[in-house]
Amino acid sequence: MNMNKQRYIRYIILLMAVSLPQLLHAEEVGQVQYTRGAVTMQNMDGSSARLVAKDEAVQRGEVLKTGPRSFTIVKLNDGTRMTIRPNSSFSVEQFNAKEDSTASAILRLFRGGMRAITGYISKNNRDGYKVKTGVATLGIRGTEFDARICQDDCEEENRLLKNKQNKIIDKTVARAVFVRSGLVATSIDGVPRKLKAGSAIFEGDTLVTKTNAYAIVVFKDKSRISLQSNTIFRVDEMQFSEEKAEDSTALFSLLRGGLRAVTGLIGKLNPRKYSMRTSVATIGIRGTGYDLMCTGVCVVENGEQNPEPLNLPKGDGLYAYVWDGAIDFGGEVIPTGKAAFKSNRSAPPEVLPGVPDFFKNNPVPKPGDFKVDEKLLFSKIDAEEAPPGLYVSVTEGNVTLENRSGQKLDLSAGQSGFADVLGRQAKQLSQVPVFQKFDVYPTPDVPNPAMININVNAIGNDDSGMVCEIK
Repeated sequence: MNMNKQRYIRYIILLMAVSLPQLLHAEEVGQVQYTRGAVTMQNMDGSSARLVAKDEAVQRGEVLKTGPRSFTIVKLNDGTRMTIRPNSSFSVEQFNAKEDSTASAILRLFRGGMRAITGYISKNNRDGYKVKTGVATLGIRGTEFDARICQDDCEEENRLLKNKQNKIIDKTVARAVFVRSGLVATSIDGVPRKLKAGSAIFEGDTLVTKTNAYAIVVFKDKSRISLQSNTIFRVDEMQFSEEKAEDSTALFSLLRGGLRAVTGLIGKLNPRKYSMRTSVATIGIRGTGYDLMCTGVCVVENGEQNPEPLNLPKGDGLYAYVWDGAIDFGGEVIPTGKAAFKSNRSAPPEVLPGVPDFFKNNPVPKPGDFKVDEKLLFSKIDAEEAPPGLYVSVTEGNVTLENRSGQKLDLSAGQSGFADVLGRQAKQLSQVPVFQKFDVYPTPDVPNPAMININVNAIGNDDSGMVCEIK
């Protein structure tokens, strides 16, 4: 055997000696579901850096890094899903995914931010799921939350987002204030988006609920609508000004399903400027609370029928029930406490002898029963200062924030907290930080992240730029 072959064999043996322990101790804890831009993975010592692609395994102890305006969505083996934001470093330090009370996880956020929806570990062991940072440690309990380590970047984002969102508020005609099991809005340009409580609704939007879902929507003129399951509803026109309320207009279309409505200032000051259209009849109002159900020939969207079985005493068509005020139902005035039916556009309206059970036993609450500050919904943003530190906002569940001095702060759904970099204070904030409330980077449950154009939505950037997607 010549010297070159001997050197080559020694090199292979040495390489195997170095690599084998790493392979033996490698522990797969999750998988990359999506990447956008520059996303890398490397060992804890900074070696073996590589670009990350979709479906790549996430190993315990490896450090995941994202570049500027880059992000990745990761799913861990217990069902936890996370969006790792731009300029972030993240690692899974410990992970025991047993489906019992011994399950545990310790995640490490070195810098940047994450948006997370936790899996079964945080539910099976309420004290076993933690996210550690250099500023504070988070105890996670069955939670959806955002965490962000800020330097000076969040203060600048607050300023830019304040200006941007105030322009959006000028165009906002309504907000979803309660959403159960999903609400999707499709803009007049055909672009869908998932809505949650607080999401803005614009003129021309078509709102869709699925089976077992419902949502409550509040409009600028203080009118309200509860959308029932399997409903399609469109905001055709909504022009409202408090200074000229008598000249404002509201025009809606119920394309399928059911709703419960309370009219607002437009209906009270100028009822002729408010109408609810269906394919069977147009509803005029007189300072009113009413229910509608549209099935069969009443449905106009894609010809789809309501998949829920309904106890319809007169068959398919348009049903109405008035529980306050009165409505004009195809030329027939229906007063409080009465119900009516219209089988098709040419048929005359029929006042029913009683109120159908599906109206009387409606599980969806009347929209006026939901407590909300209507003025605050459409107020301009007054962004708070955002000094360096750790910011946490909780959407569901609970998070305990403990800073380096041992101060603890318990946060529940809808609350936000802050820990400063020196460990001197941990405090609850009066509102969700603007940079988290209007984060342009998606939550990890977004249906199709490839459709999100970060380049258009990114703060301070108006051109299309370049998108790098590694597949």
